[in-house]
Amino acid sequence: MKPNQLHAFVAVVEQLSIRAAARVLGISQPAVTKIVRELEREVGAPLVERSVKGVQLTEFGKAFAPRARLLLADMQRARDEIAQIRDGLTGKVALAVSTSFALTVLPAAFKDFHARLPAVDVQFSETVLPWMLARLREGSLDFAVAHVVPGRLDPQFEAMELFPVKLVVGMRERHPLRGSRSIRDLYKAEWILPGDDHFSGREAVSPLLPLGLPPPARVIQGQSVTVALALVGQMDLVGLFVEPLATLTFKRHGIRRVEIEEELPMLSVSVIKRRGQLLTPAAQHFVECIQRASAAAMAG
Repeated sequence: MKPNQLHAFVAVVEQLSIRAAARVLGISQPAVTKIVRELEREVGAPLVERSVKGVQLTEFGKAFAPRARLLLADMQRARDEIAQIRDGLTGKVALAVSTSFALTVLPAAFKDFHARLPAVDVQFSETVLPWMLARLREGSLDFAVAHVVPGRLDPQFEAMELFPVKLVVGMRERHPLRGSRSIRDLYKAEWILPGDDHFSGREAVSPLLPLGLPPPARVIQGQSVTVALALVGQMDLVGLFVEPLATLTFKRHGIRRVEIEEELPMLSVSVIKRRGQLLTPAAQHFVECIQRASAAAMAG
């Protein structure tokens, strides 16, 4: 299985067109077709098929596409690692972080990293856990830093805990239920919180609420903490946020912290990577900077 075969197949997958894939790769259409056919012979199954609607993936192609991306990403990571060892720590690190971590610990960690390894290019993404896991799965991220619900991380990933964080219930200052002191009193309200691709809104909220309580009847599911903050500050919604983010942003958005009687589960801020994945030297250095910055933040 050759890199040019994987590159051609991935280009076809992304463009769903032989012509467009050829343009992206800078080669002829017959060359793309020939290379993909060679790959199909090597894997022993048809990967793409042409029809009047254009190029479509077969069931084998759909199954192989994420693995092809991962193989290419790991090849690039291997090249980066060799270059870093040969030339000193240069290259690239790609990571994704949660909004809360981006606003609190990340600046100190990156300042430390950049002072030590100024020649390394760093690519940041600020997003939610489902997006991070998808990019880790396909190999486009070296690692991610996110809030993890204990016991819910897919076993194909491994997490290294940095520090625990509390969950905070928030609502706008003039919310009709602002005097509530129990989650039970808030069940009549509409809730908003990030969900994921595998659970509906009601299922997604259940692990975050005290054991023995059913999820609220109405839950808005989203993929943006920024949107959740804006909506909770302007509408009669109830949101769940992590403690550092609440301290930094609630006042700015006109959100009040609800002091509830129940004890909400703790989340774990963790470095996440594919299980068994070896980080490049530069990525490992960044993780160590994150560990130091996290320890300093907890001590302070």
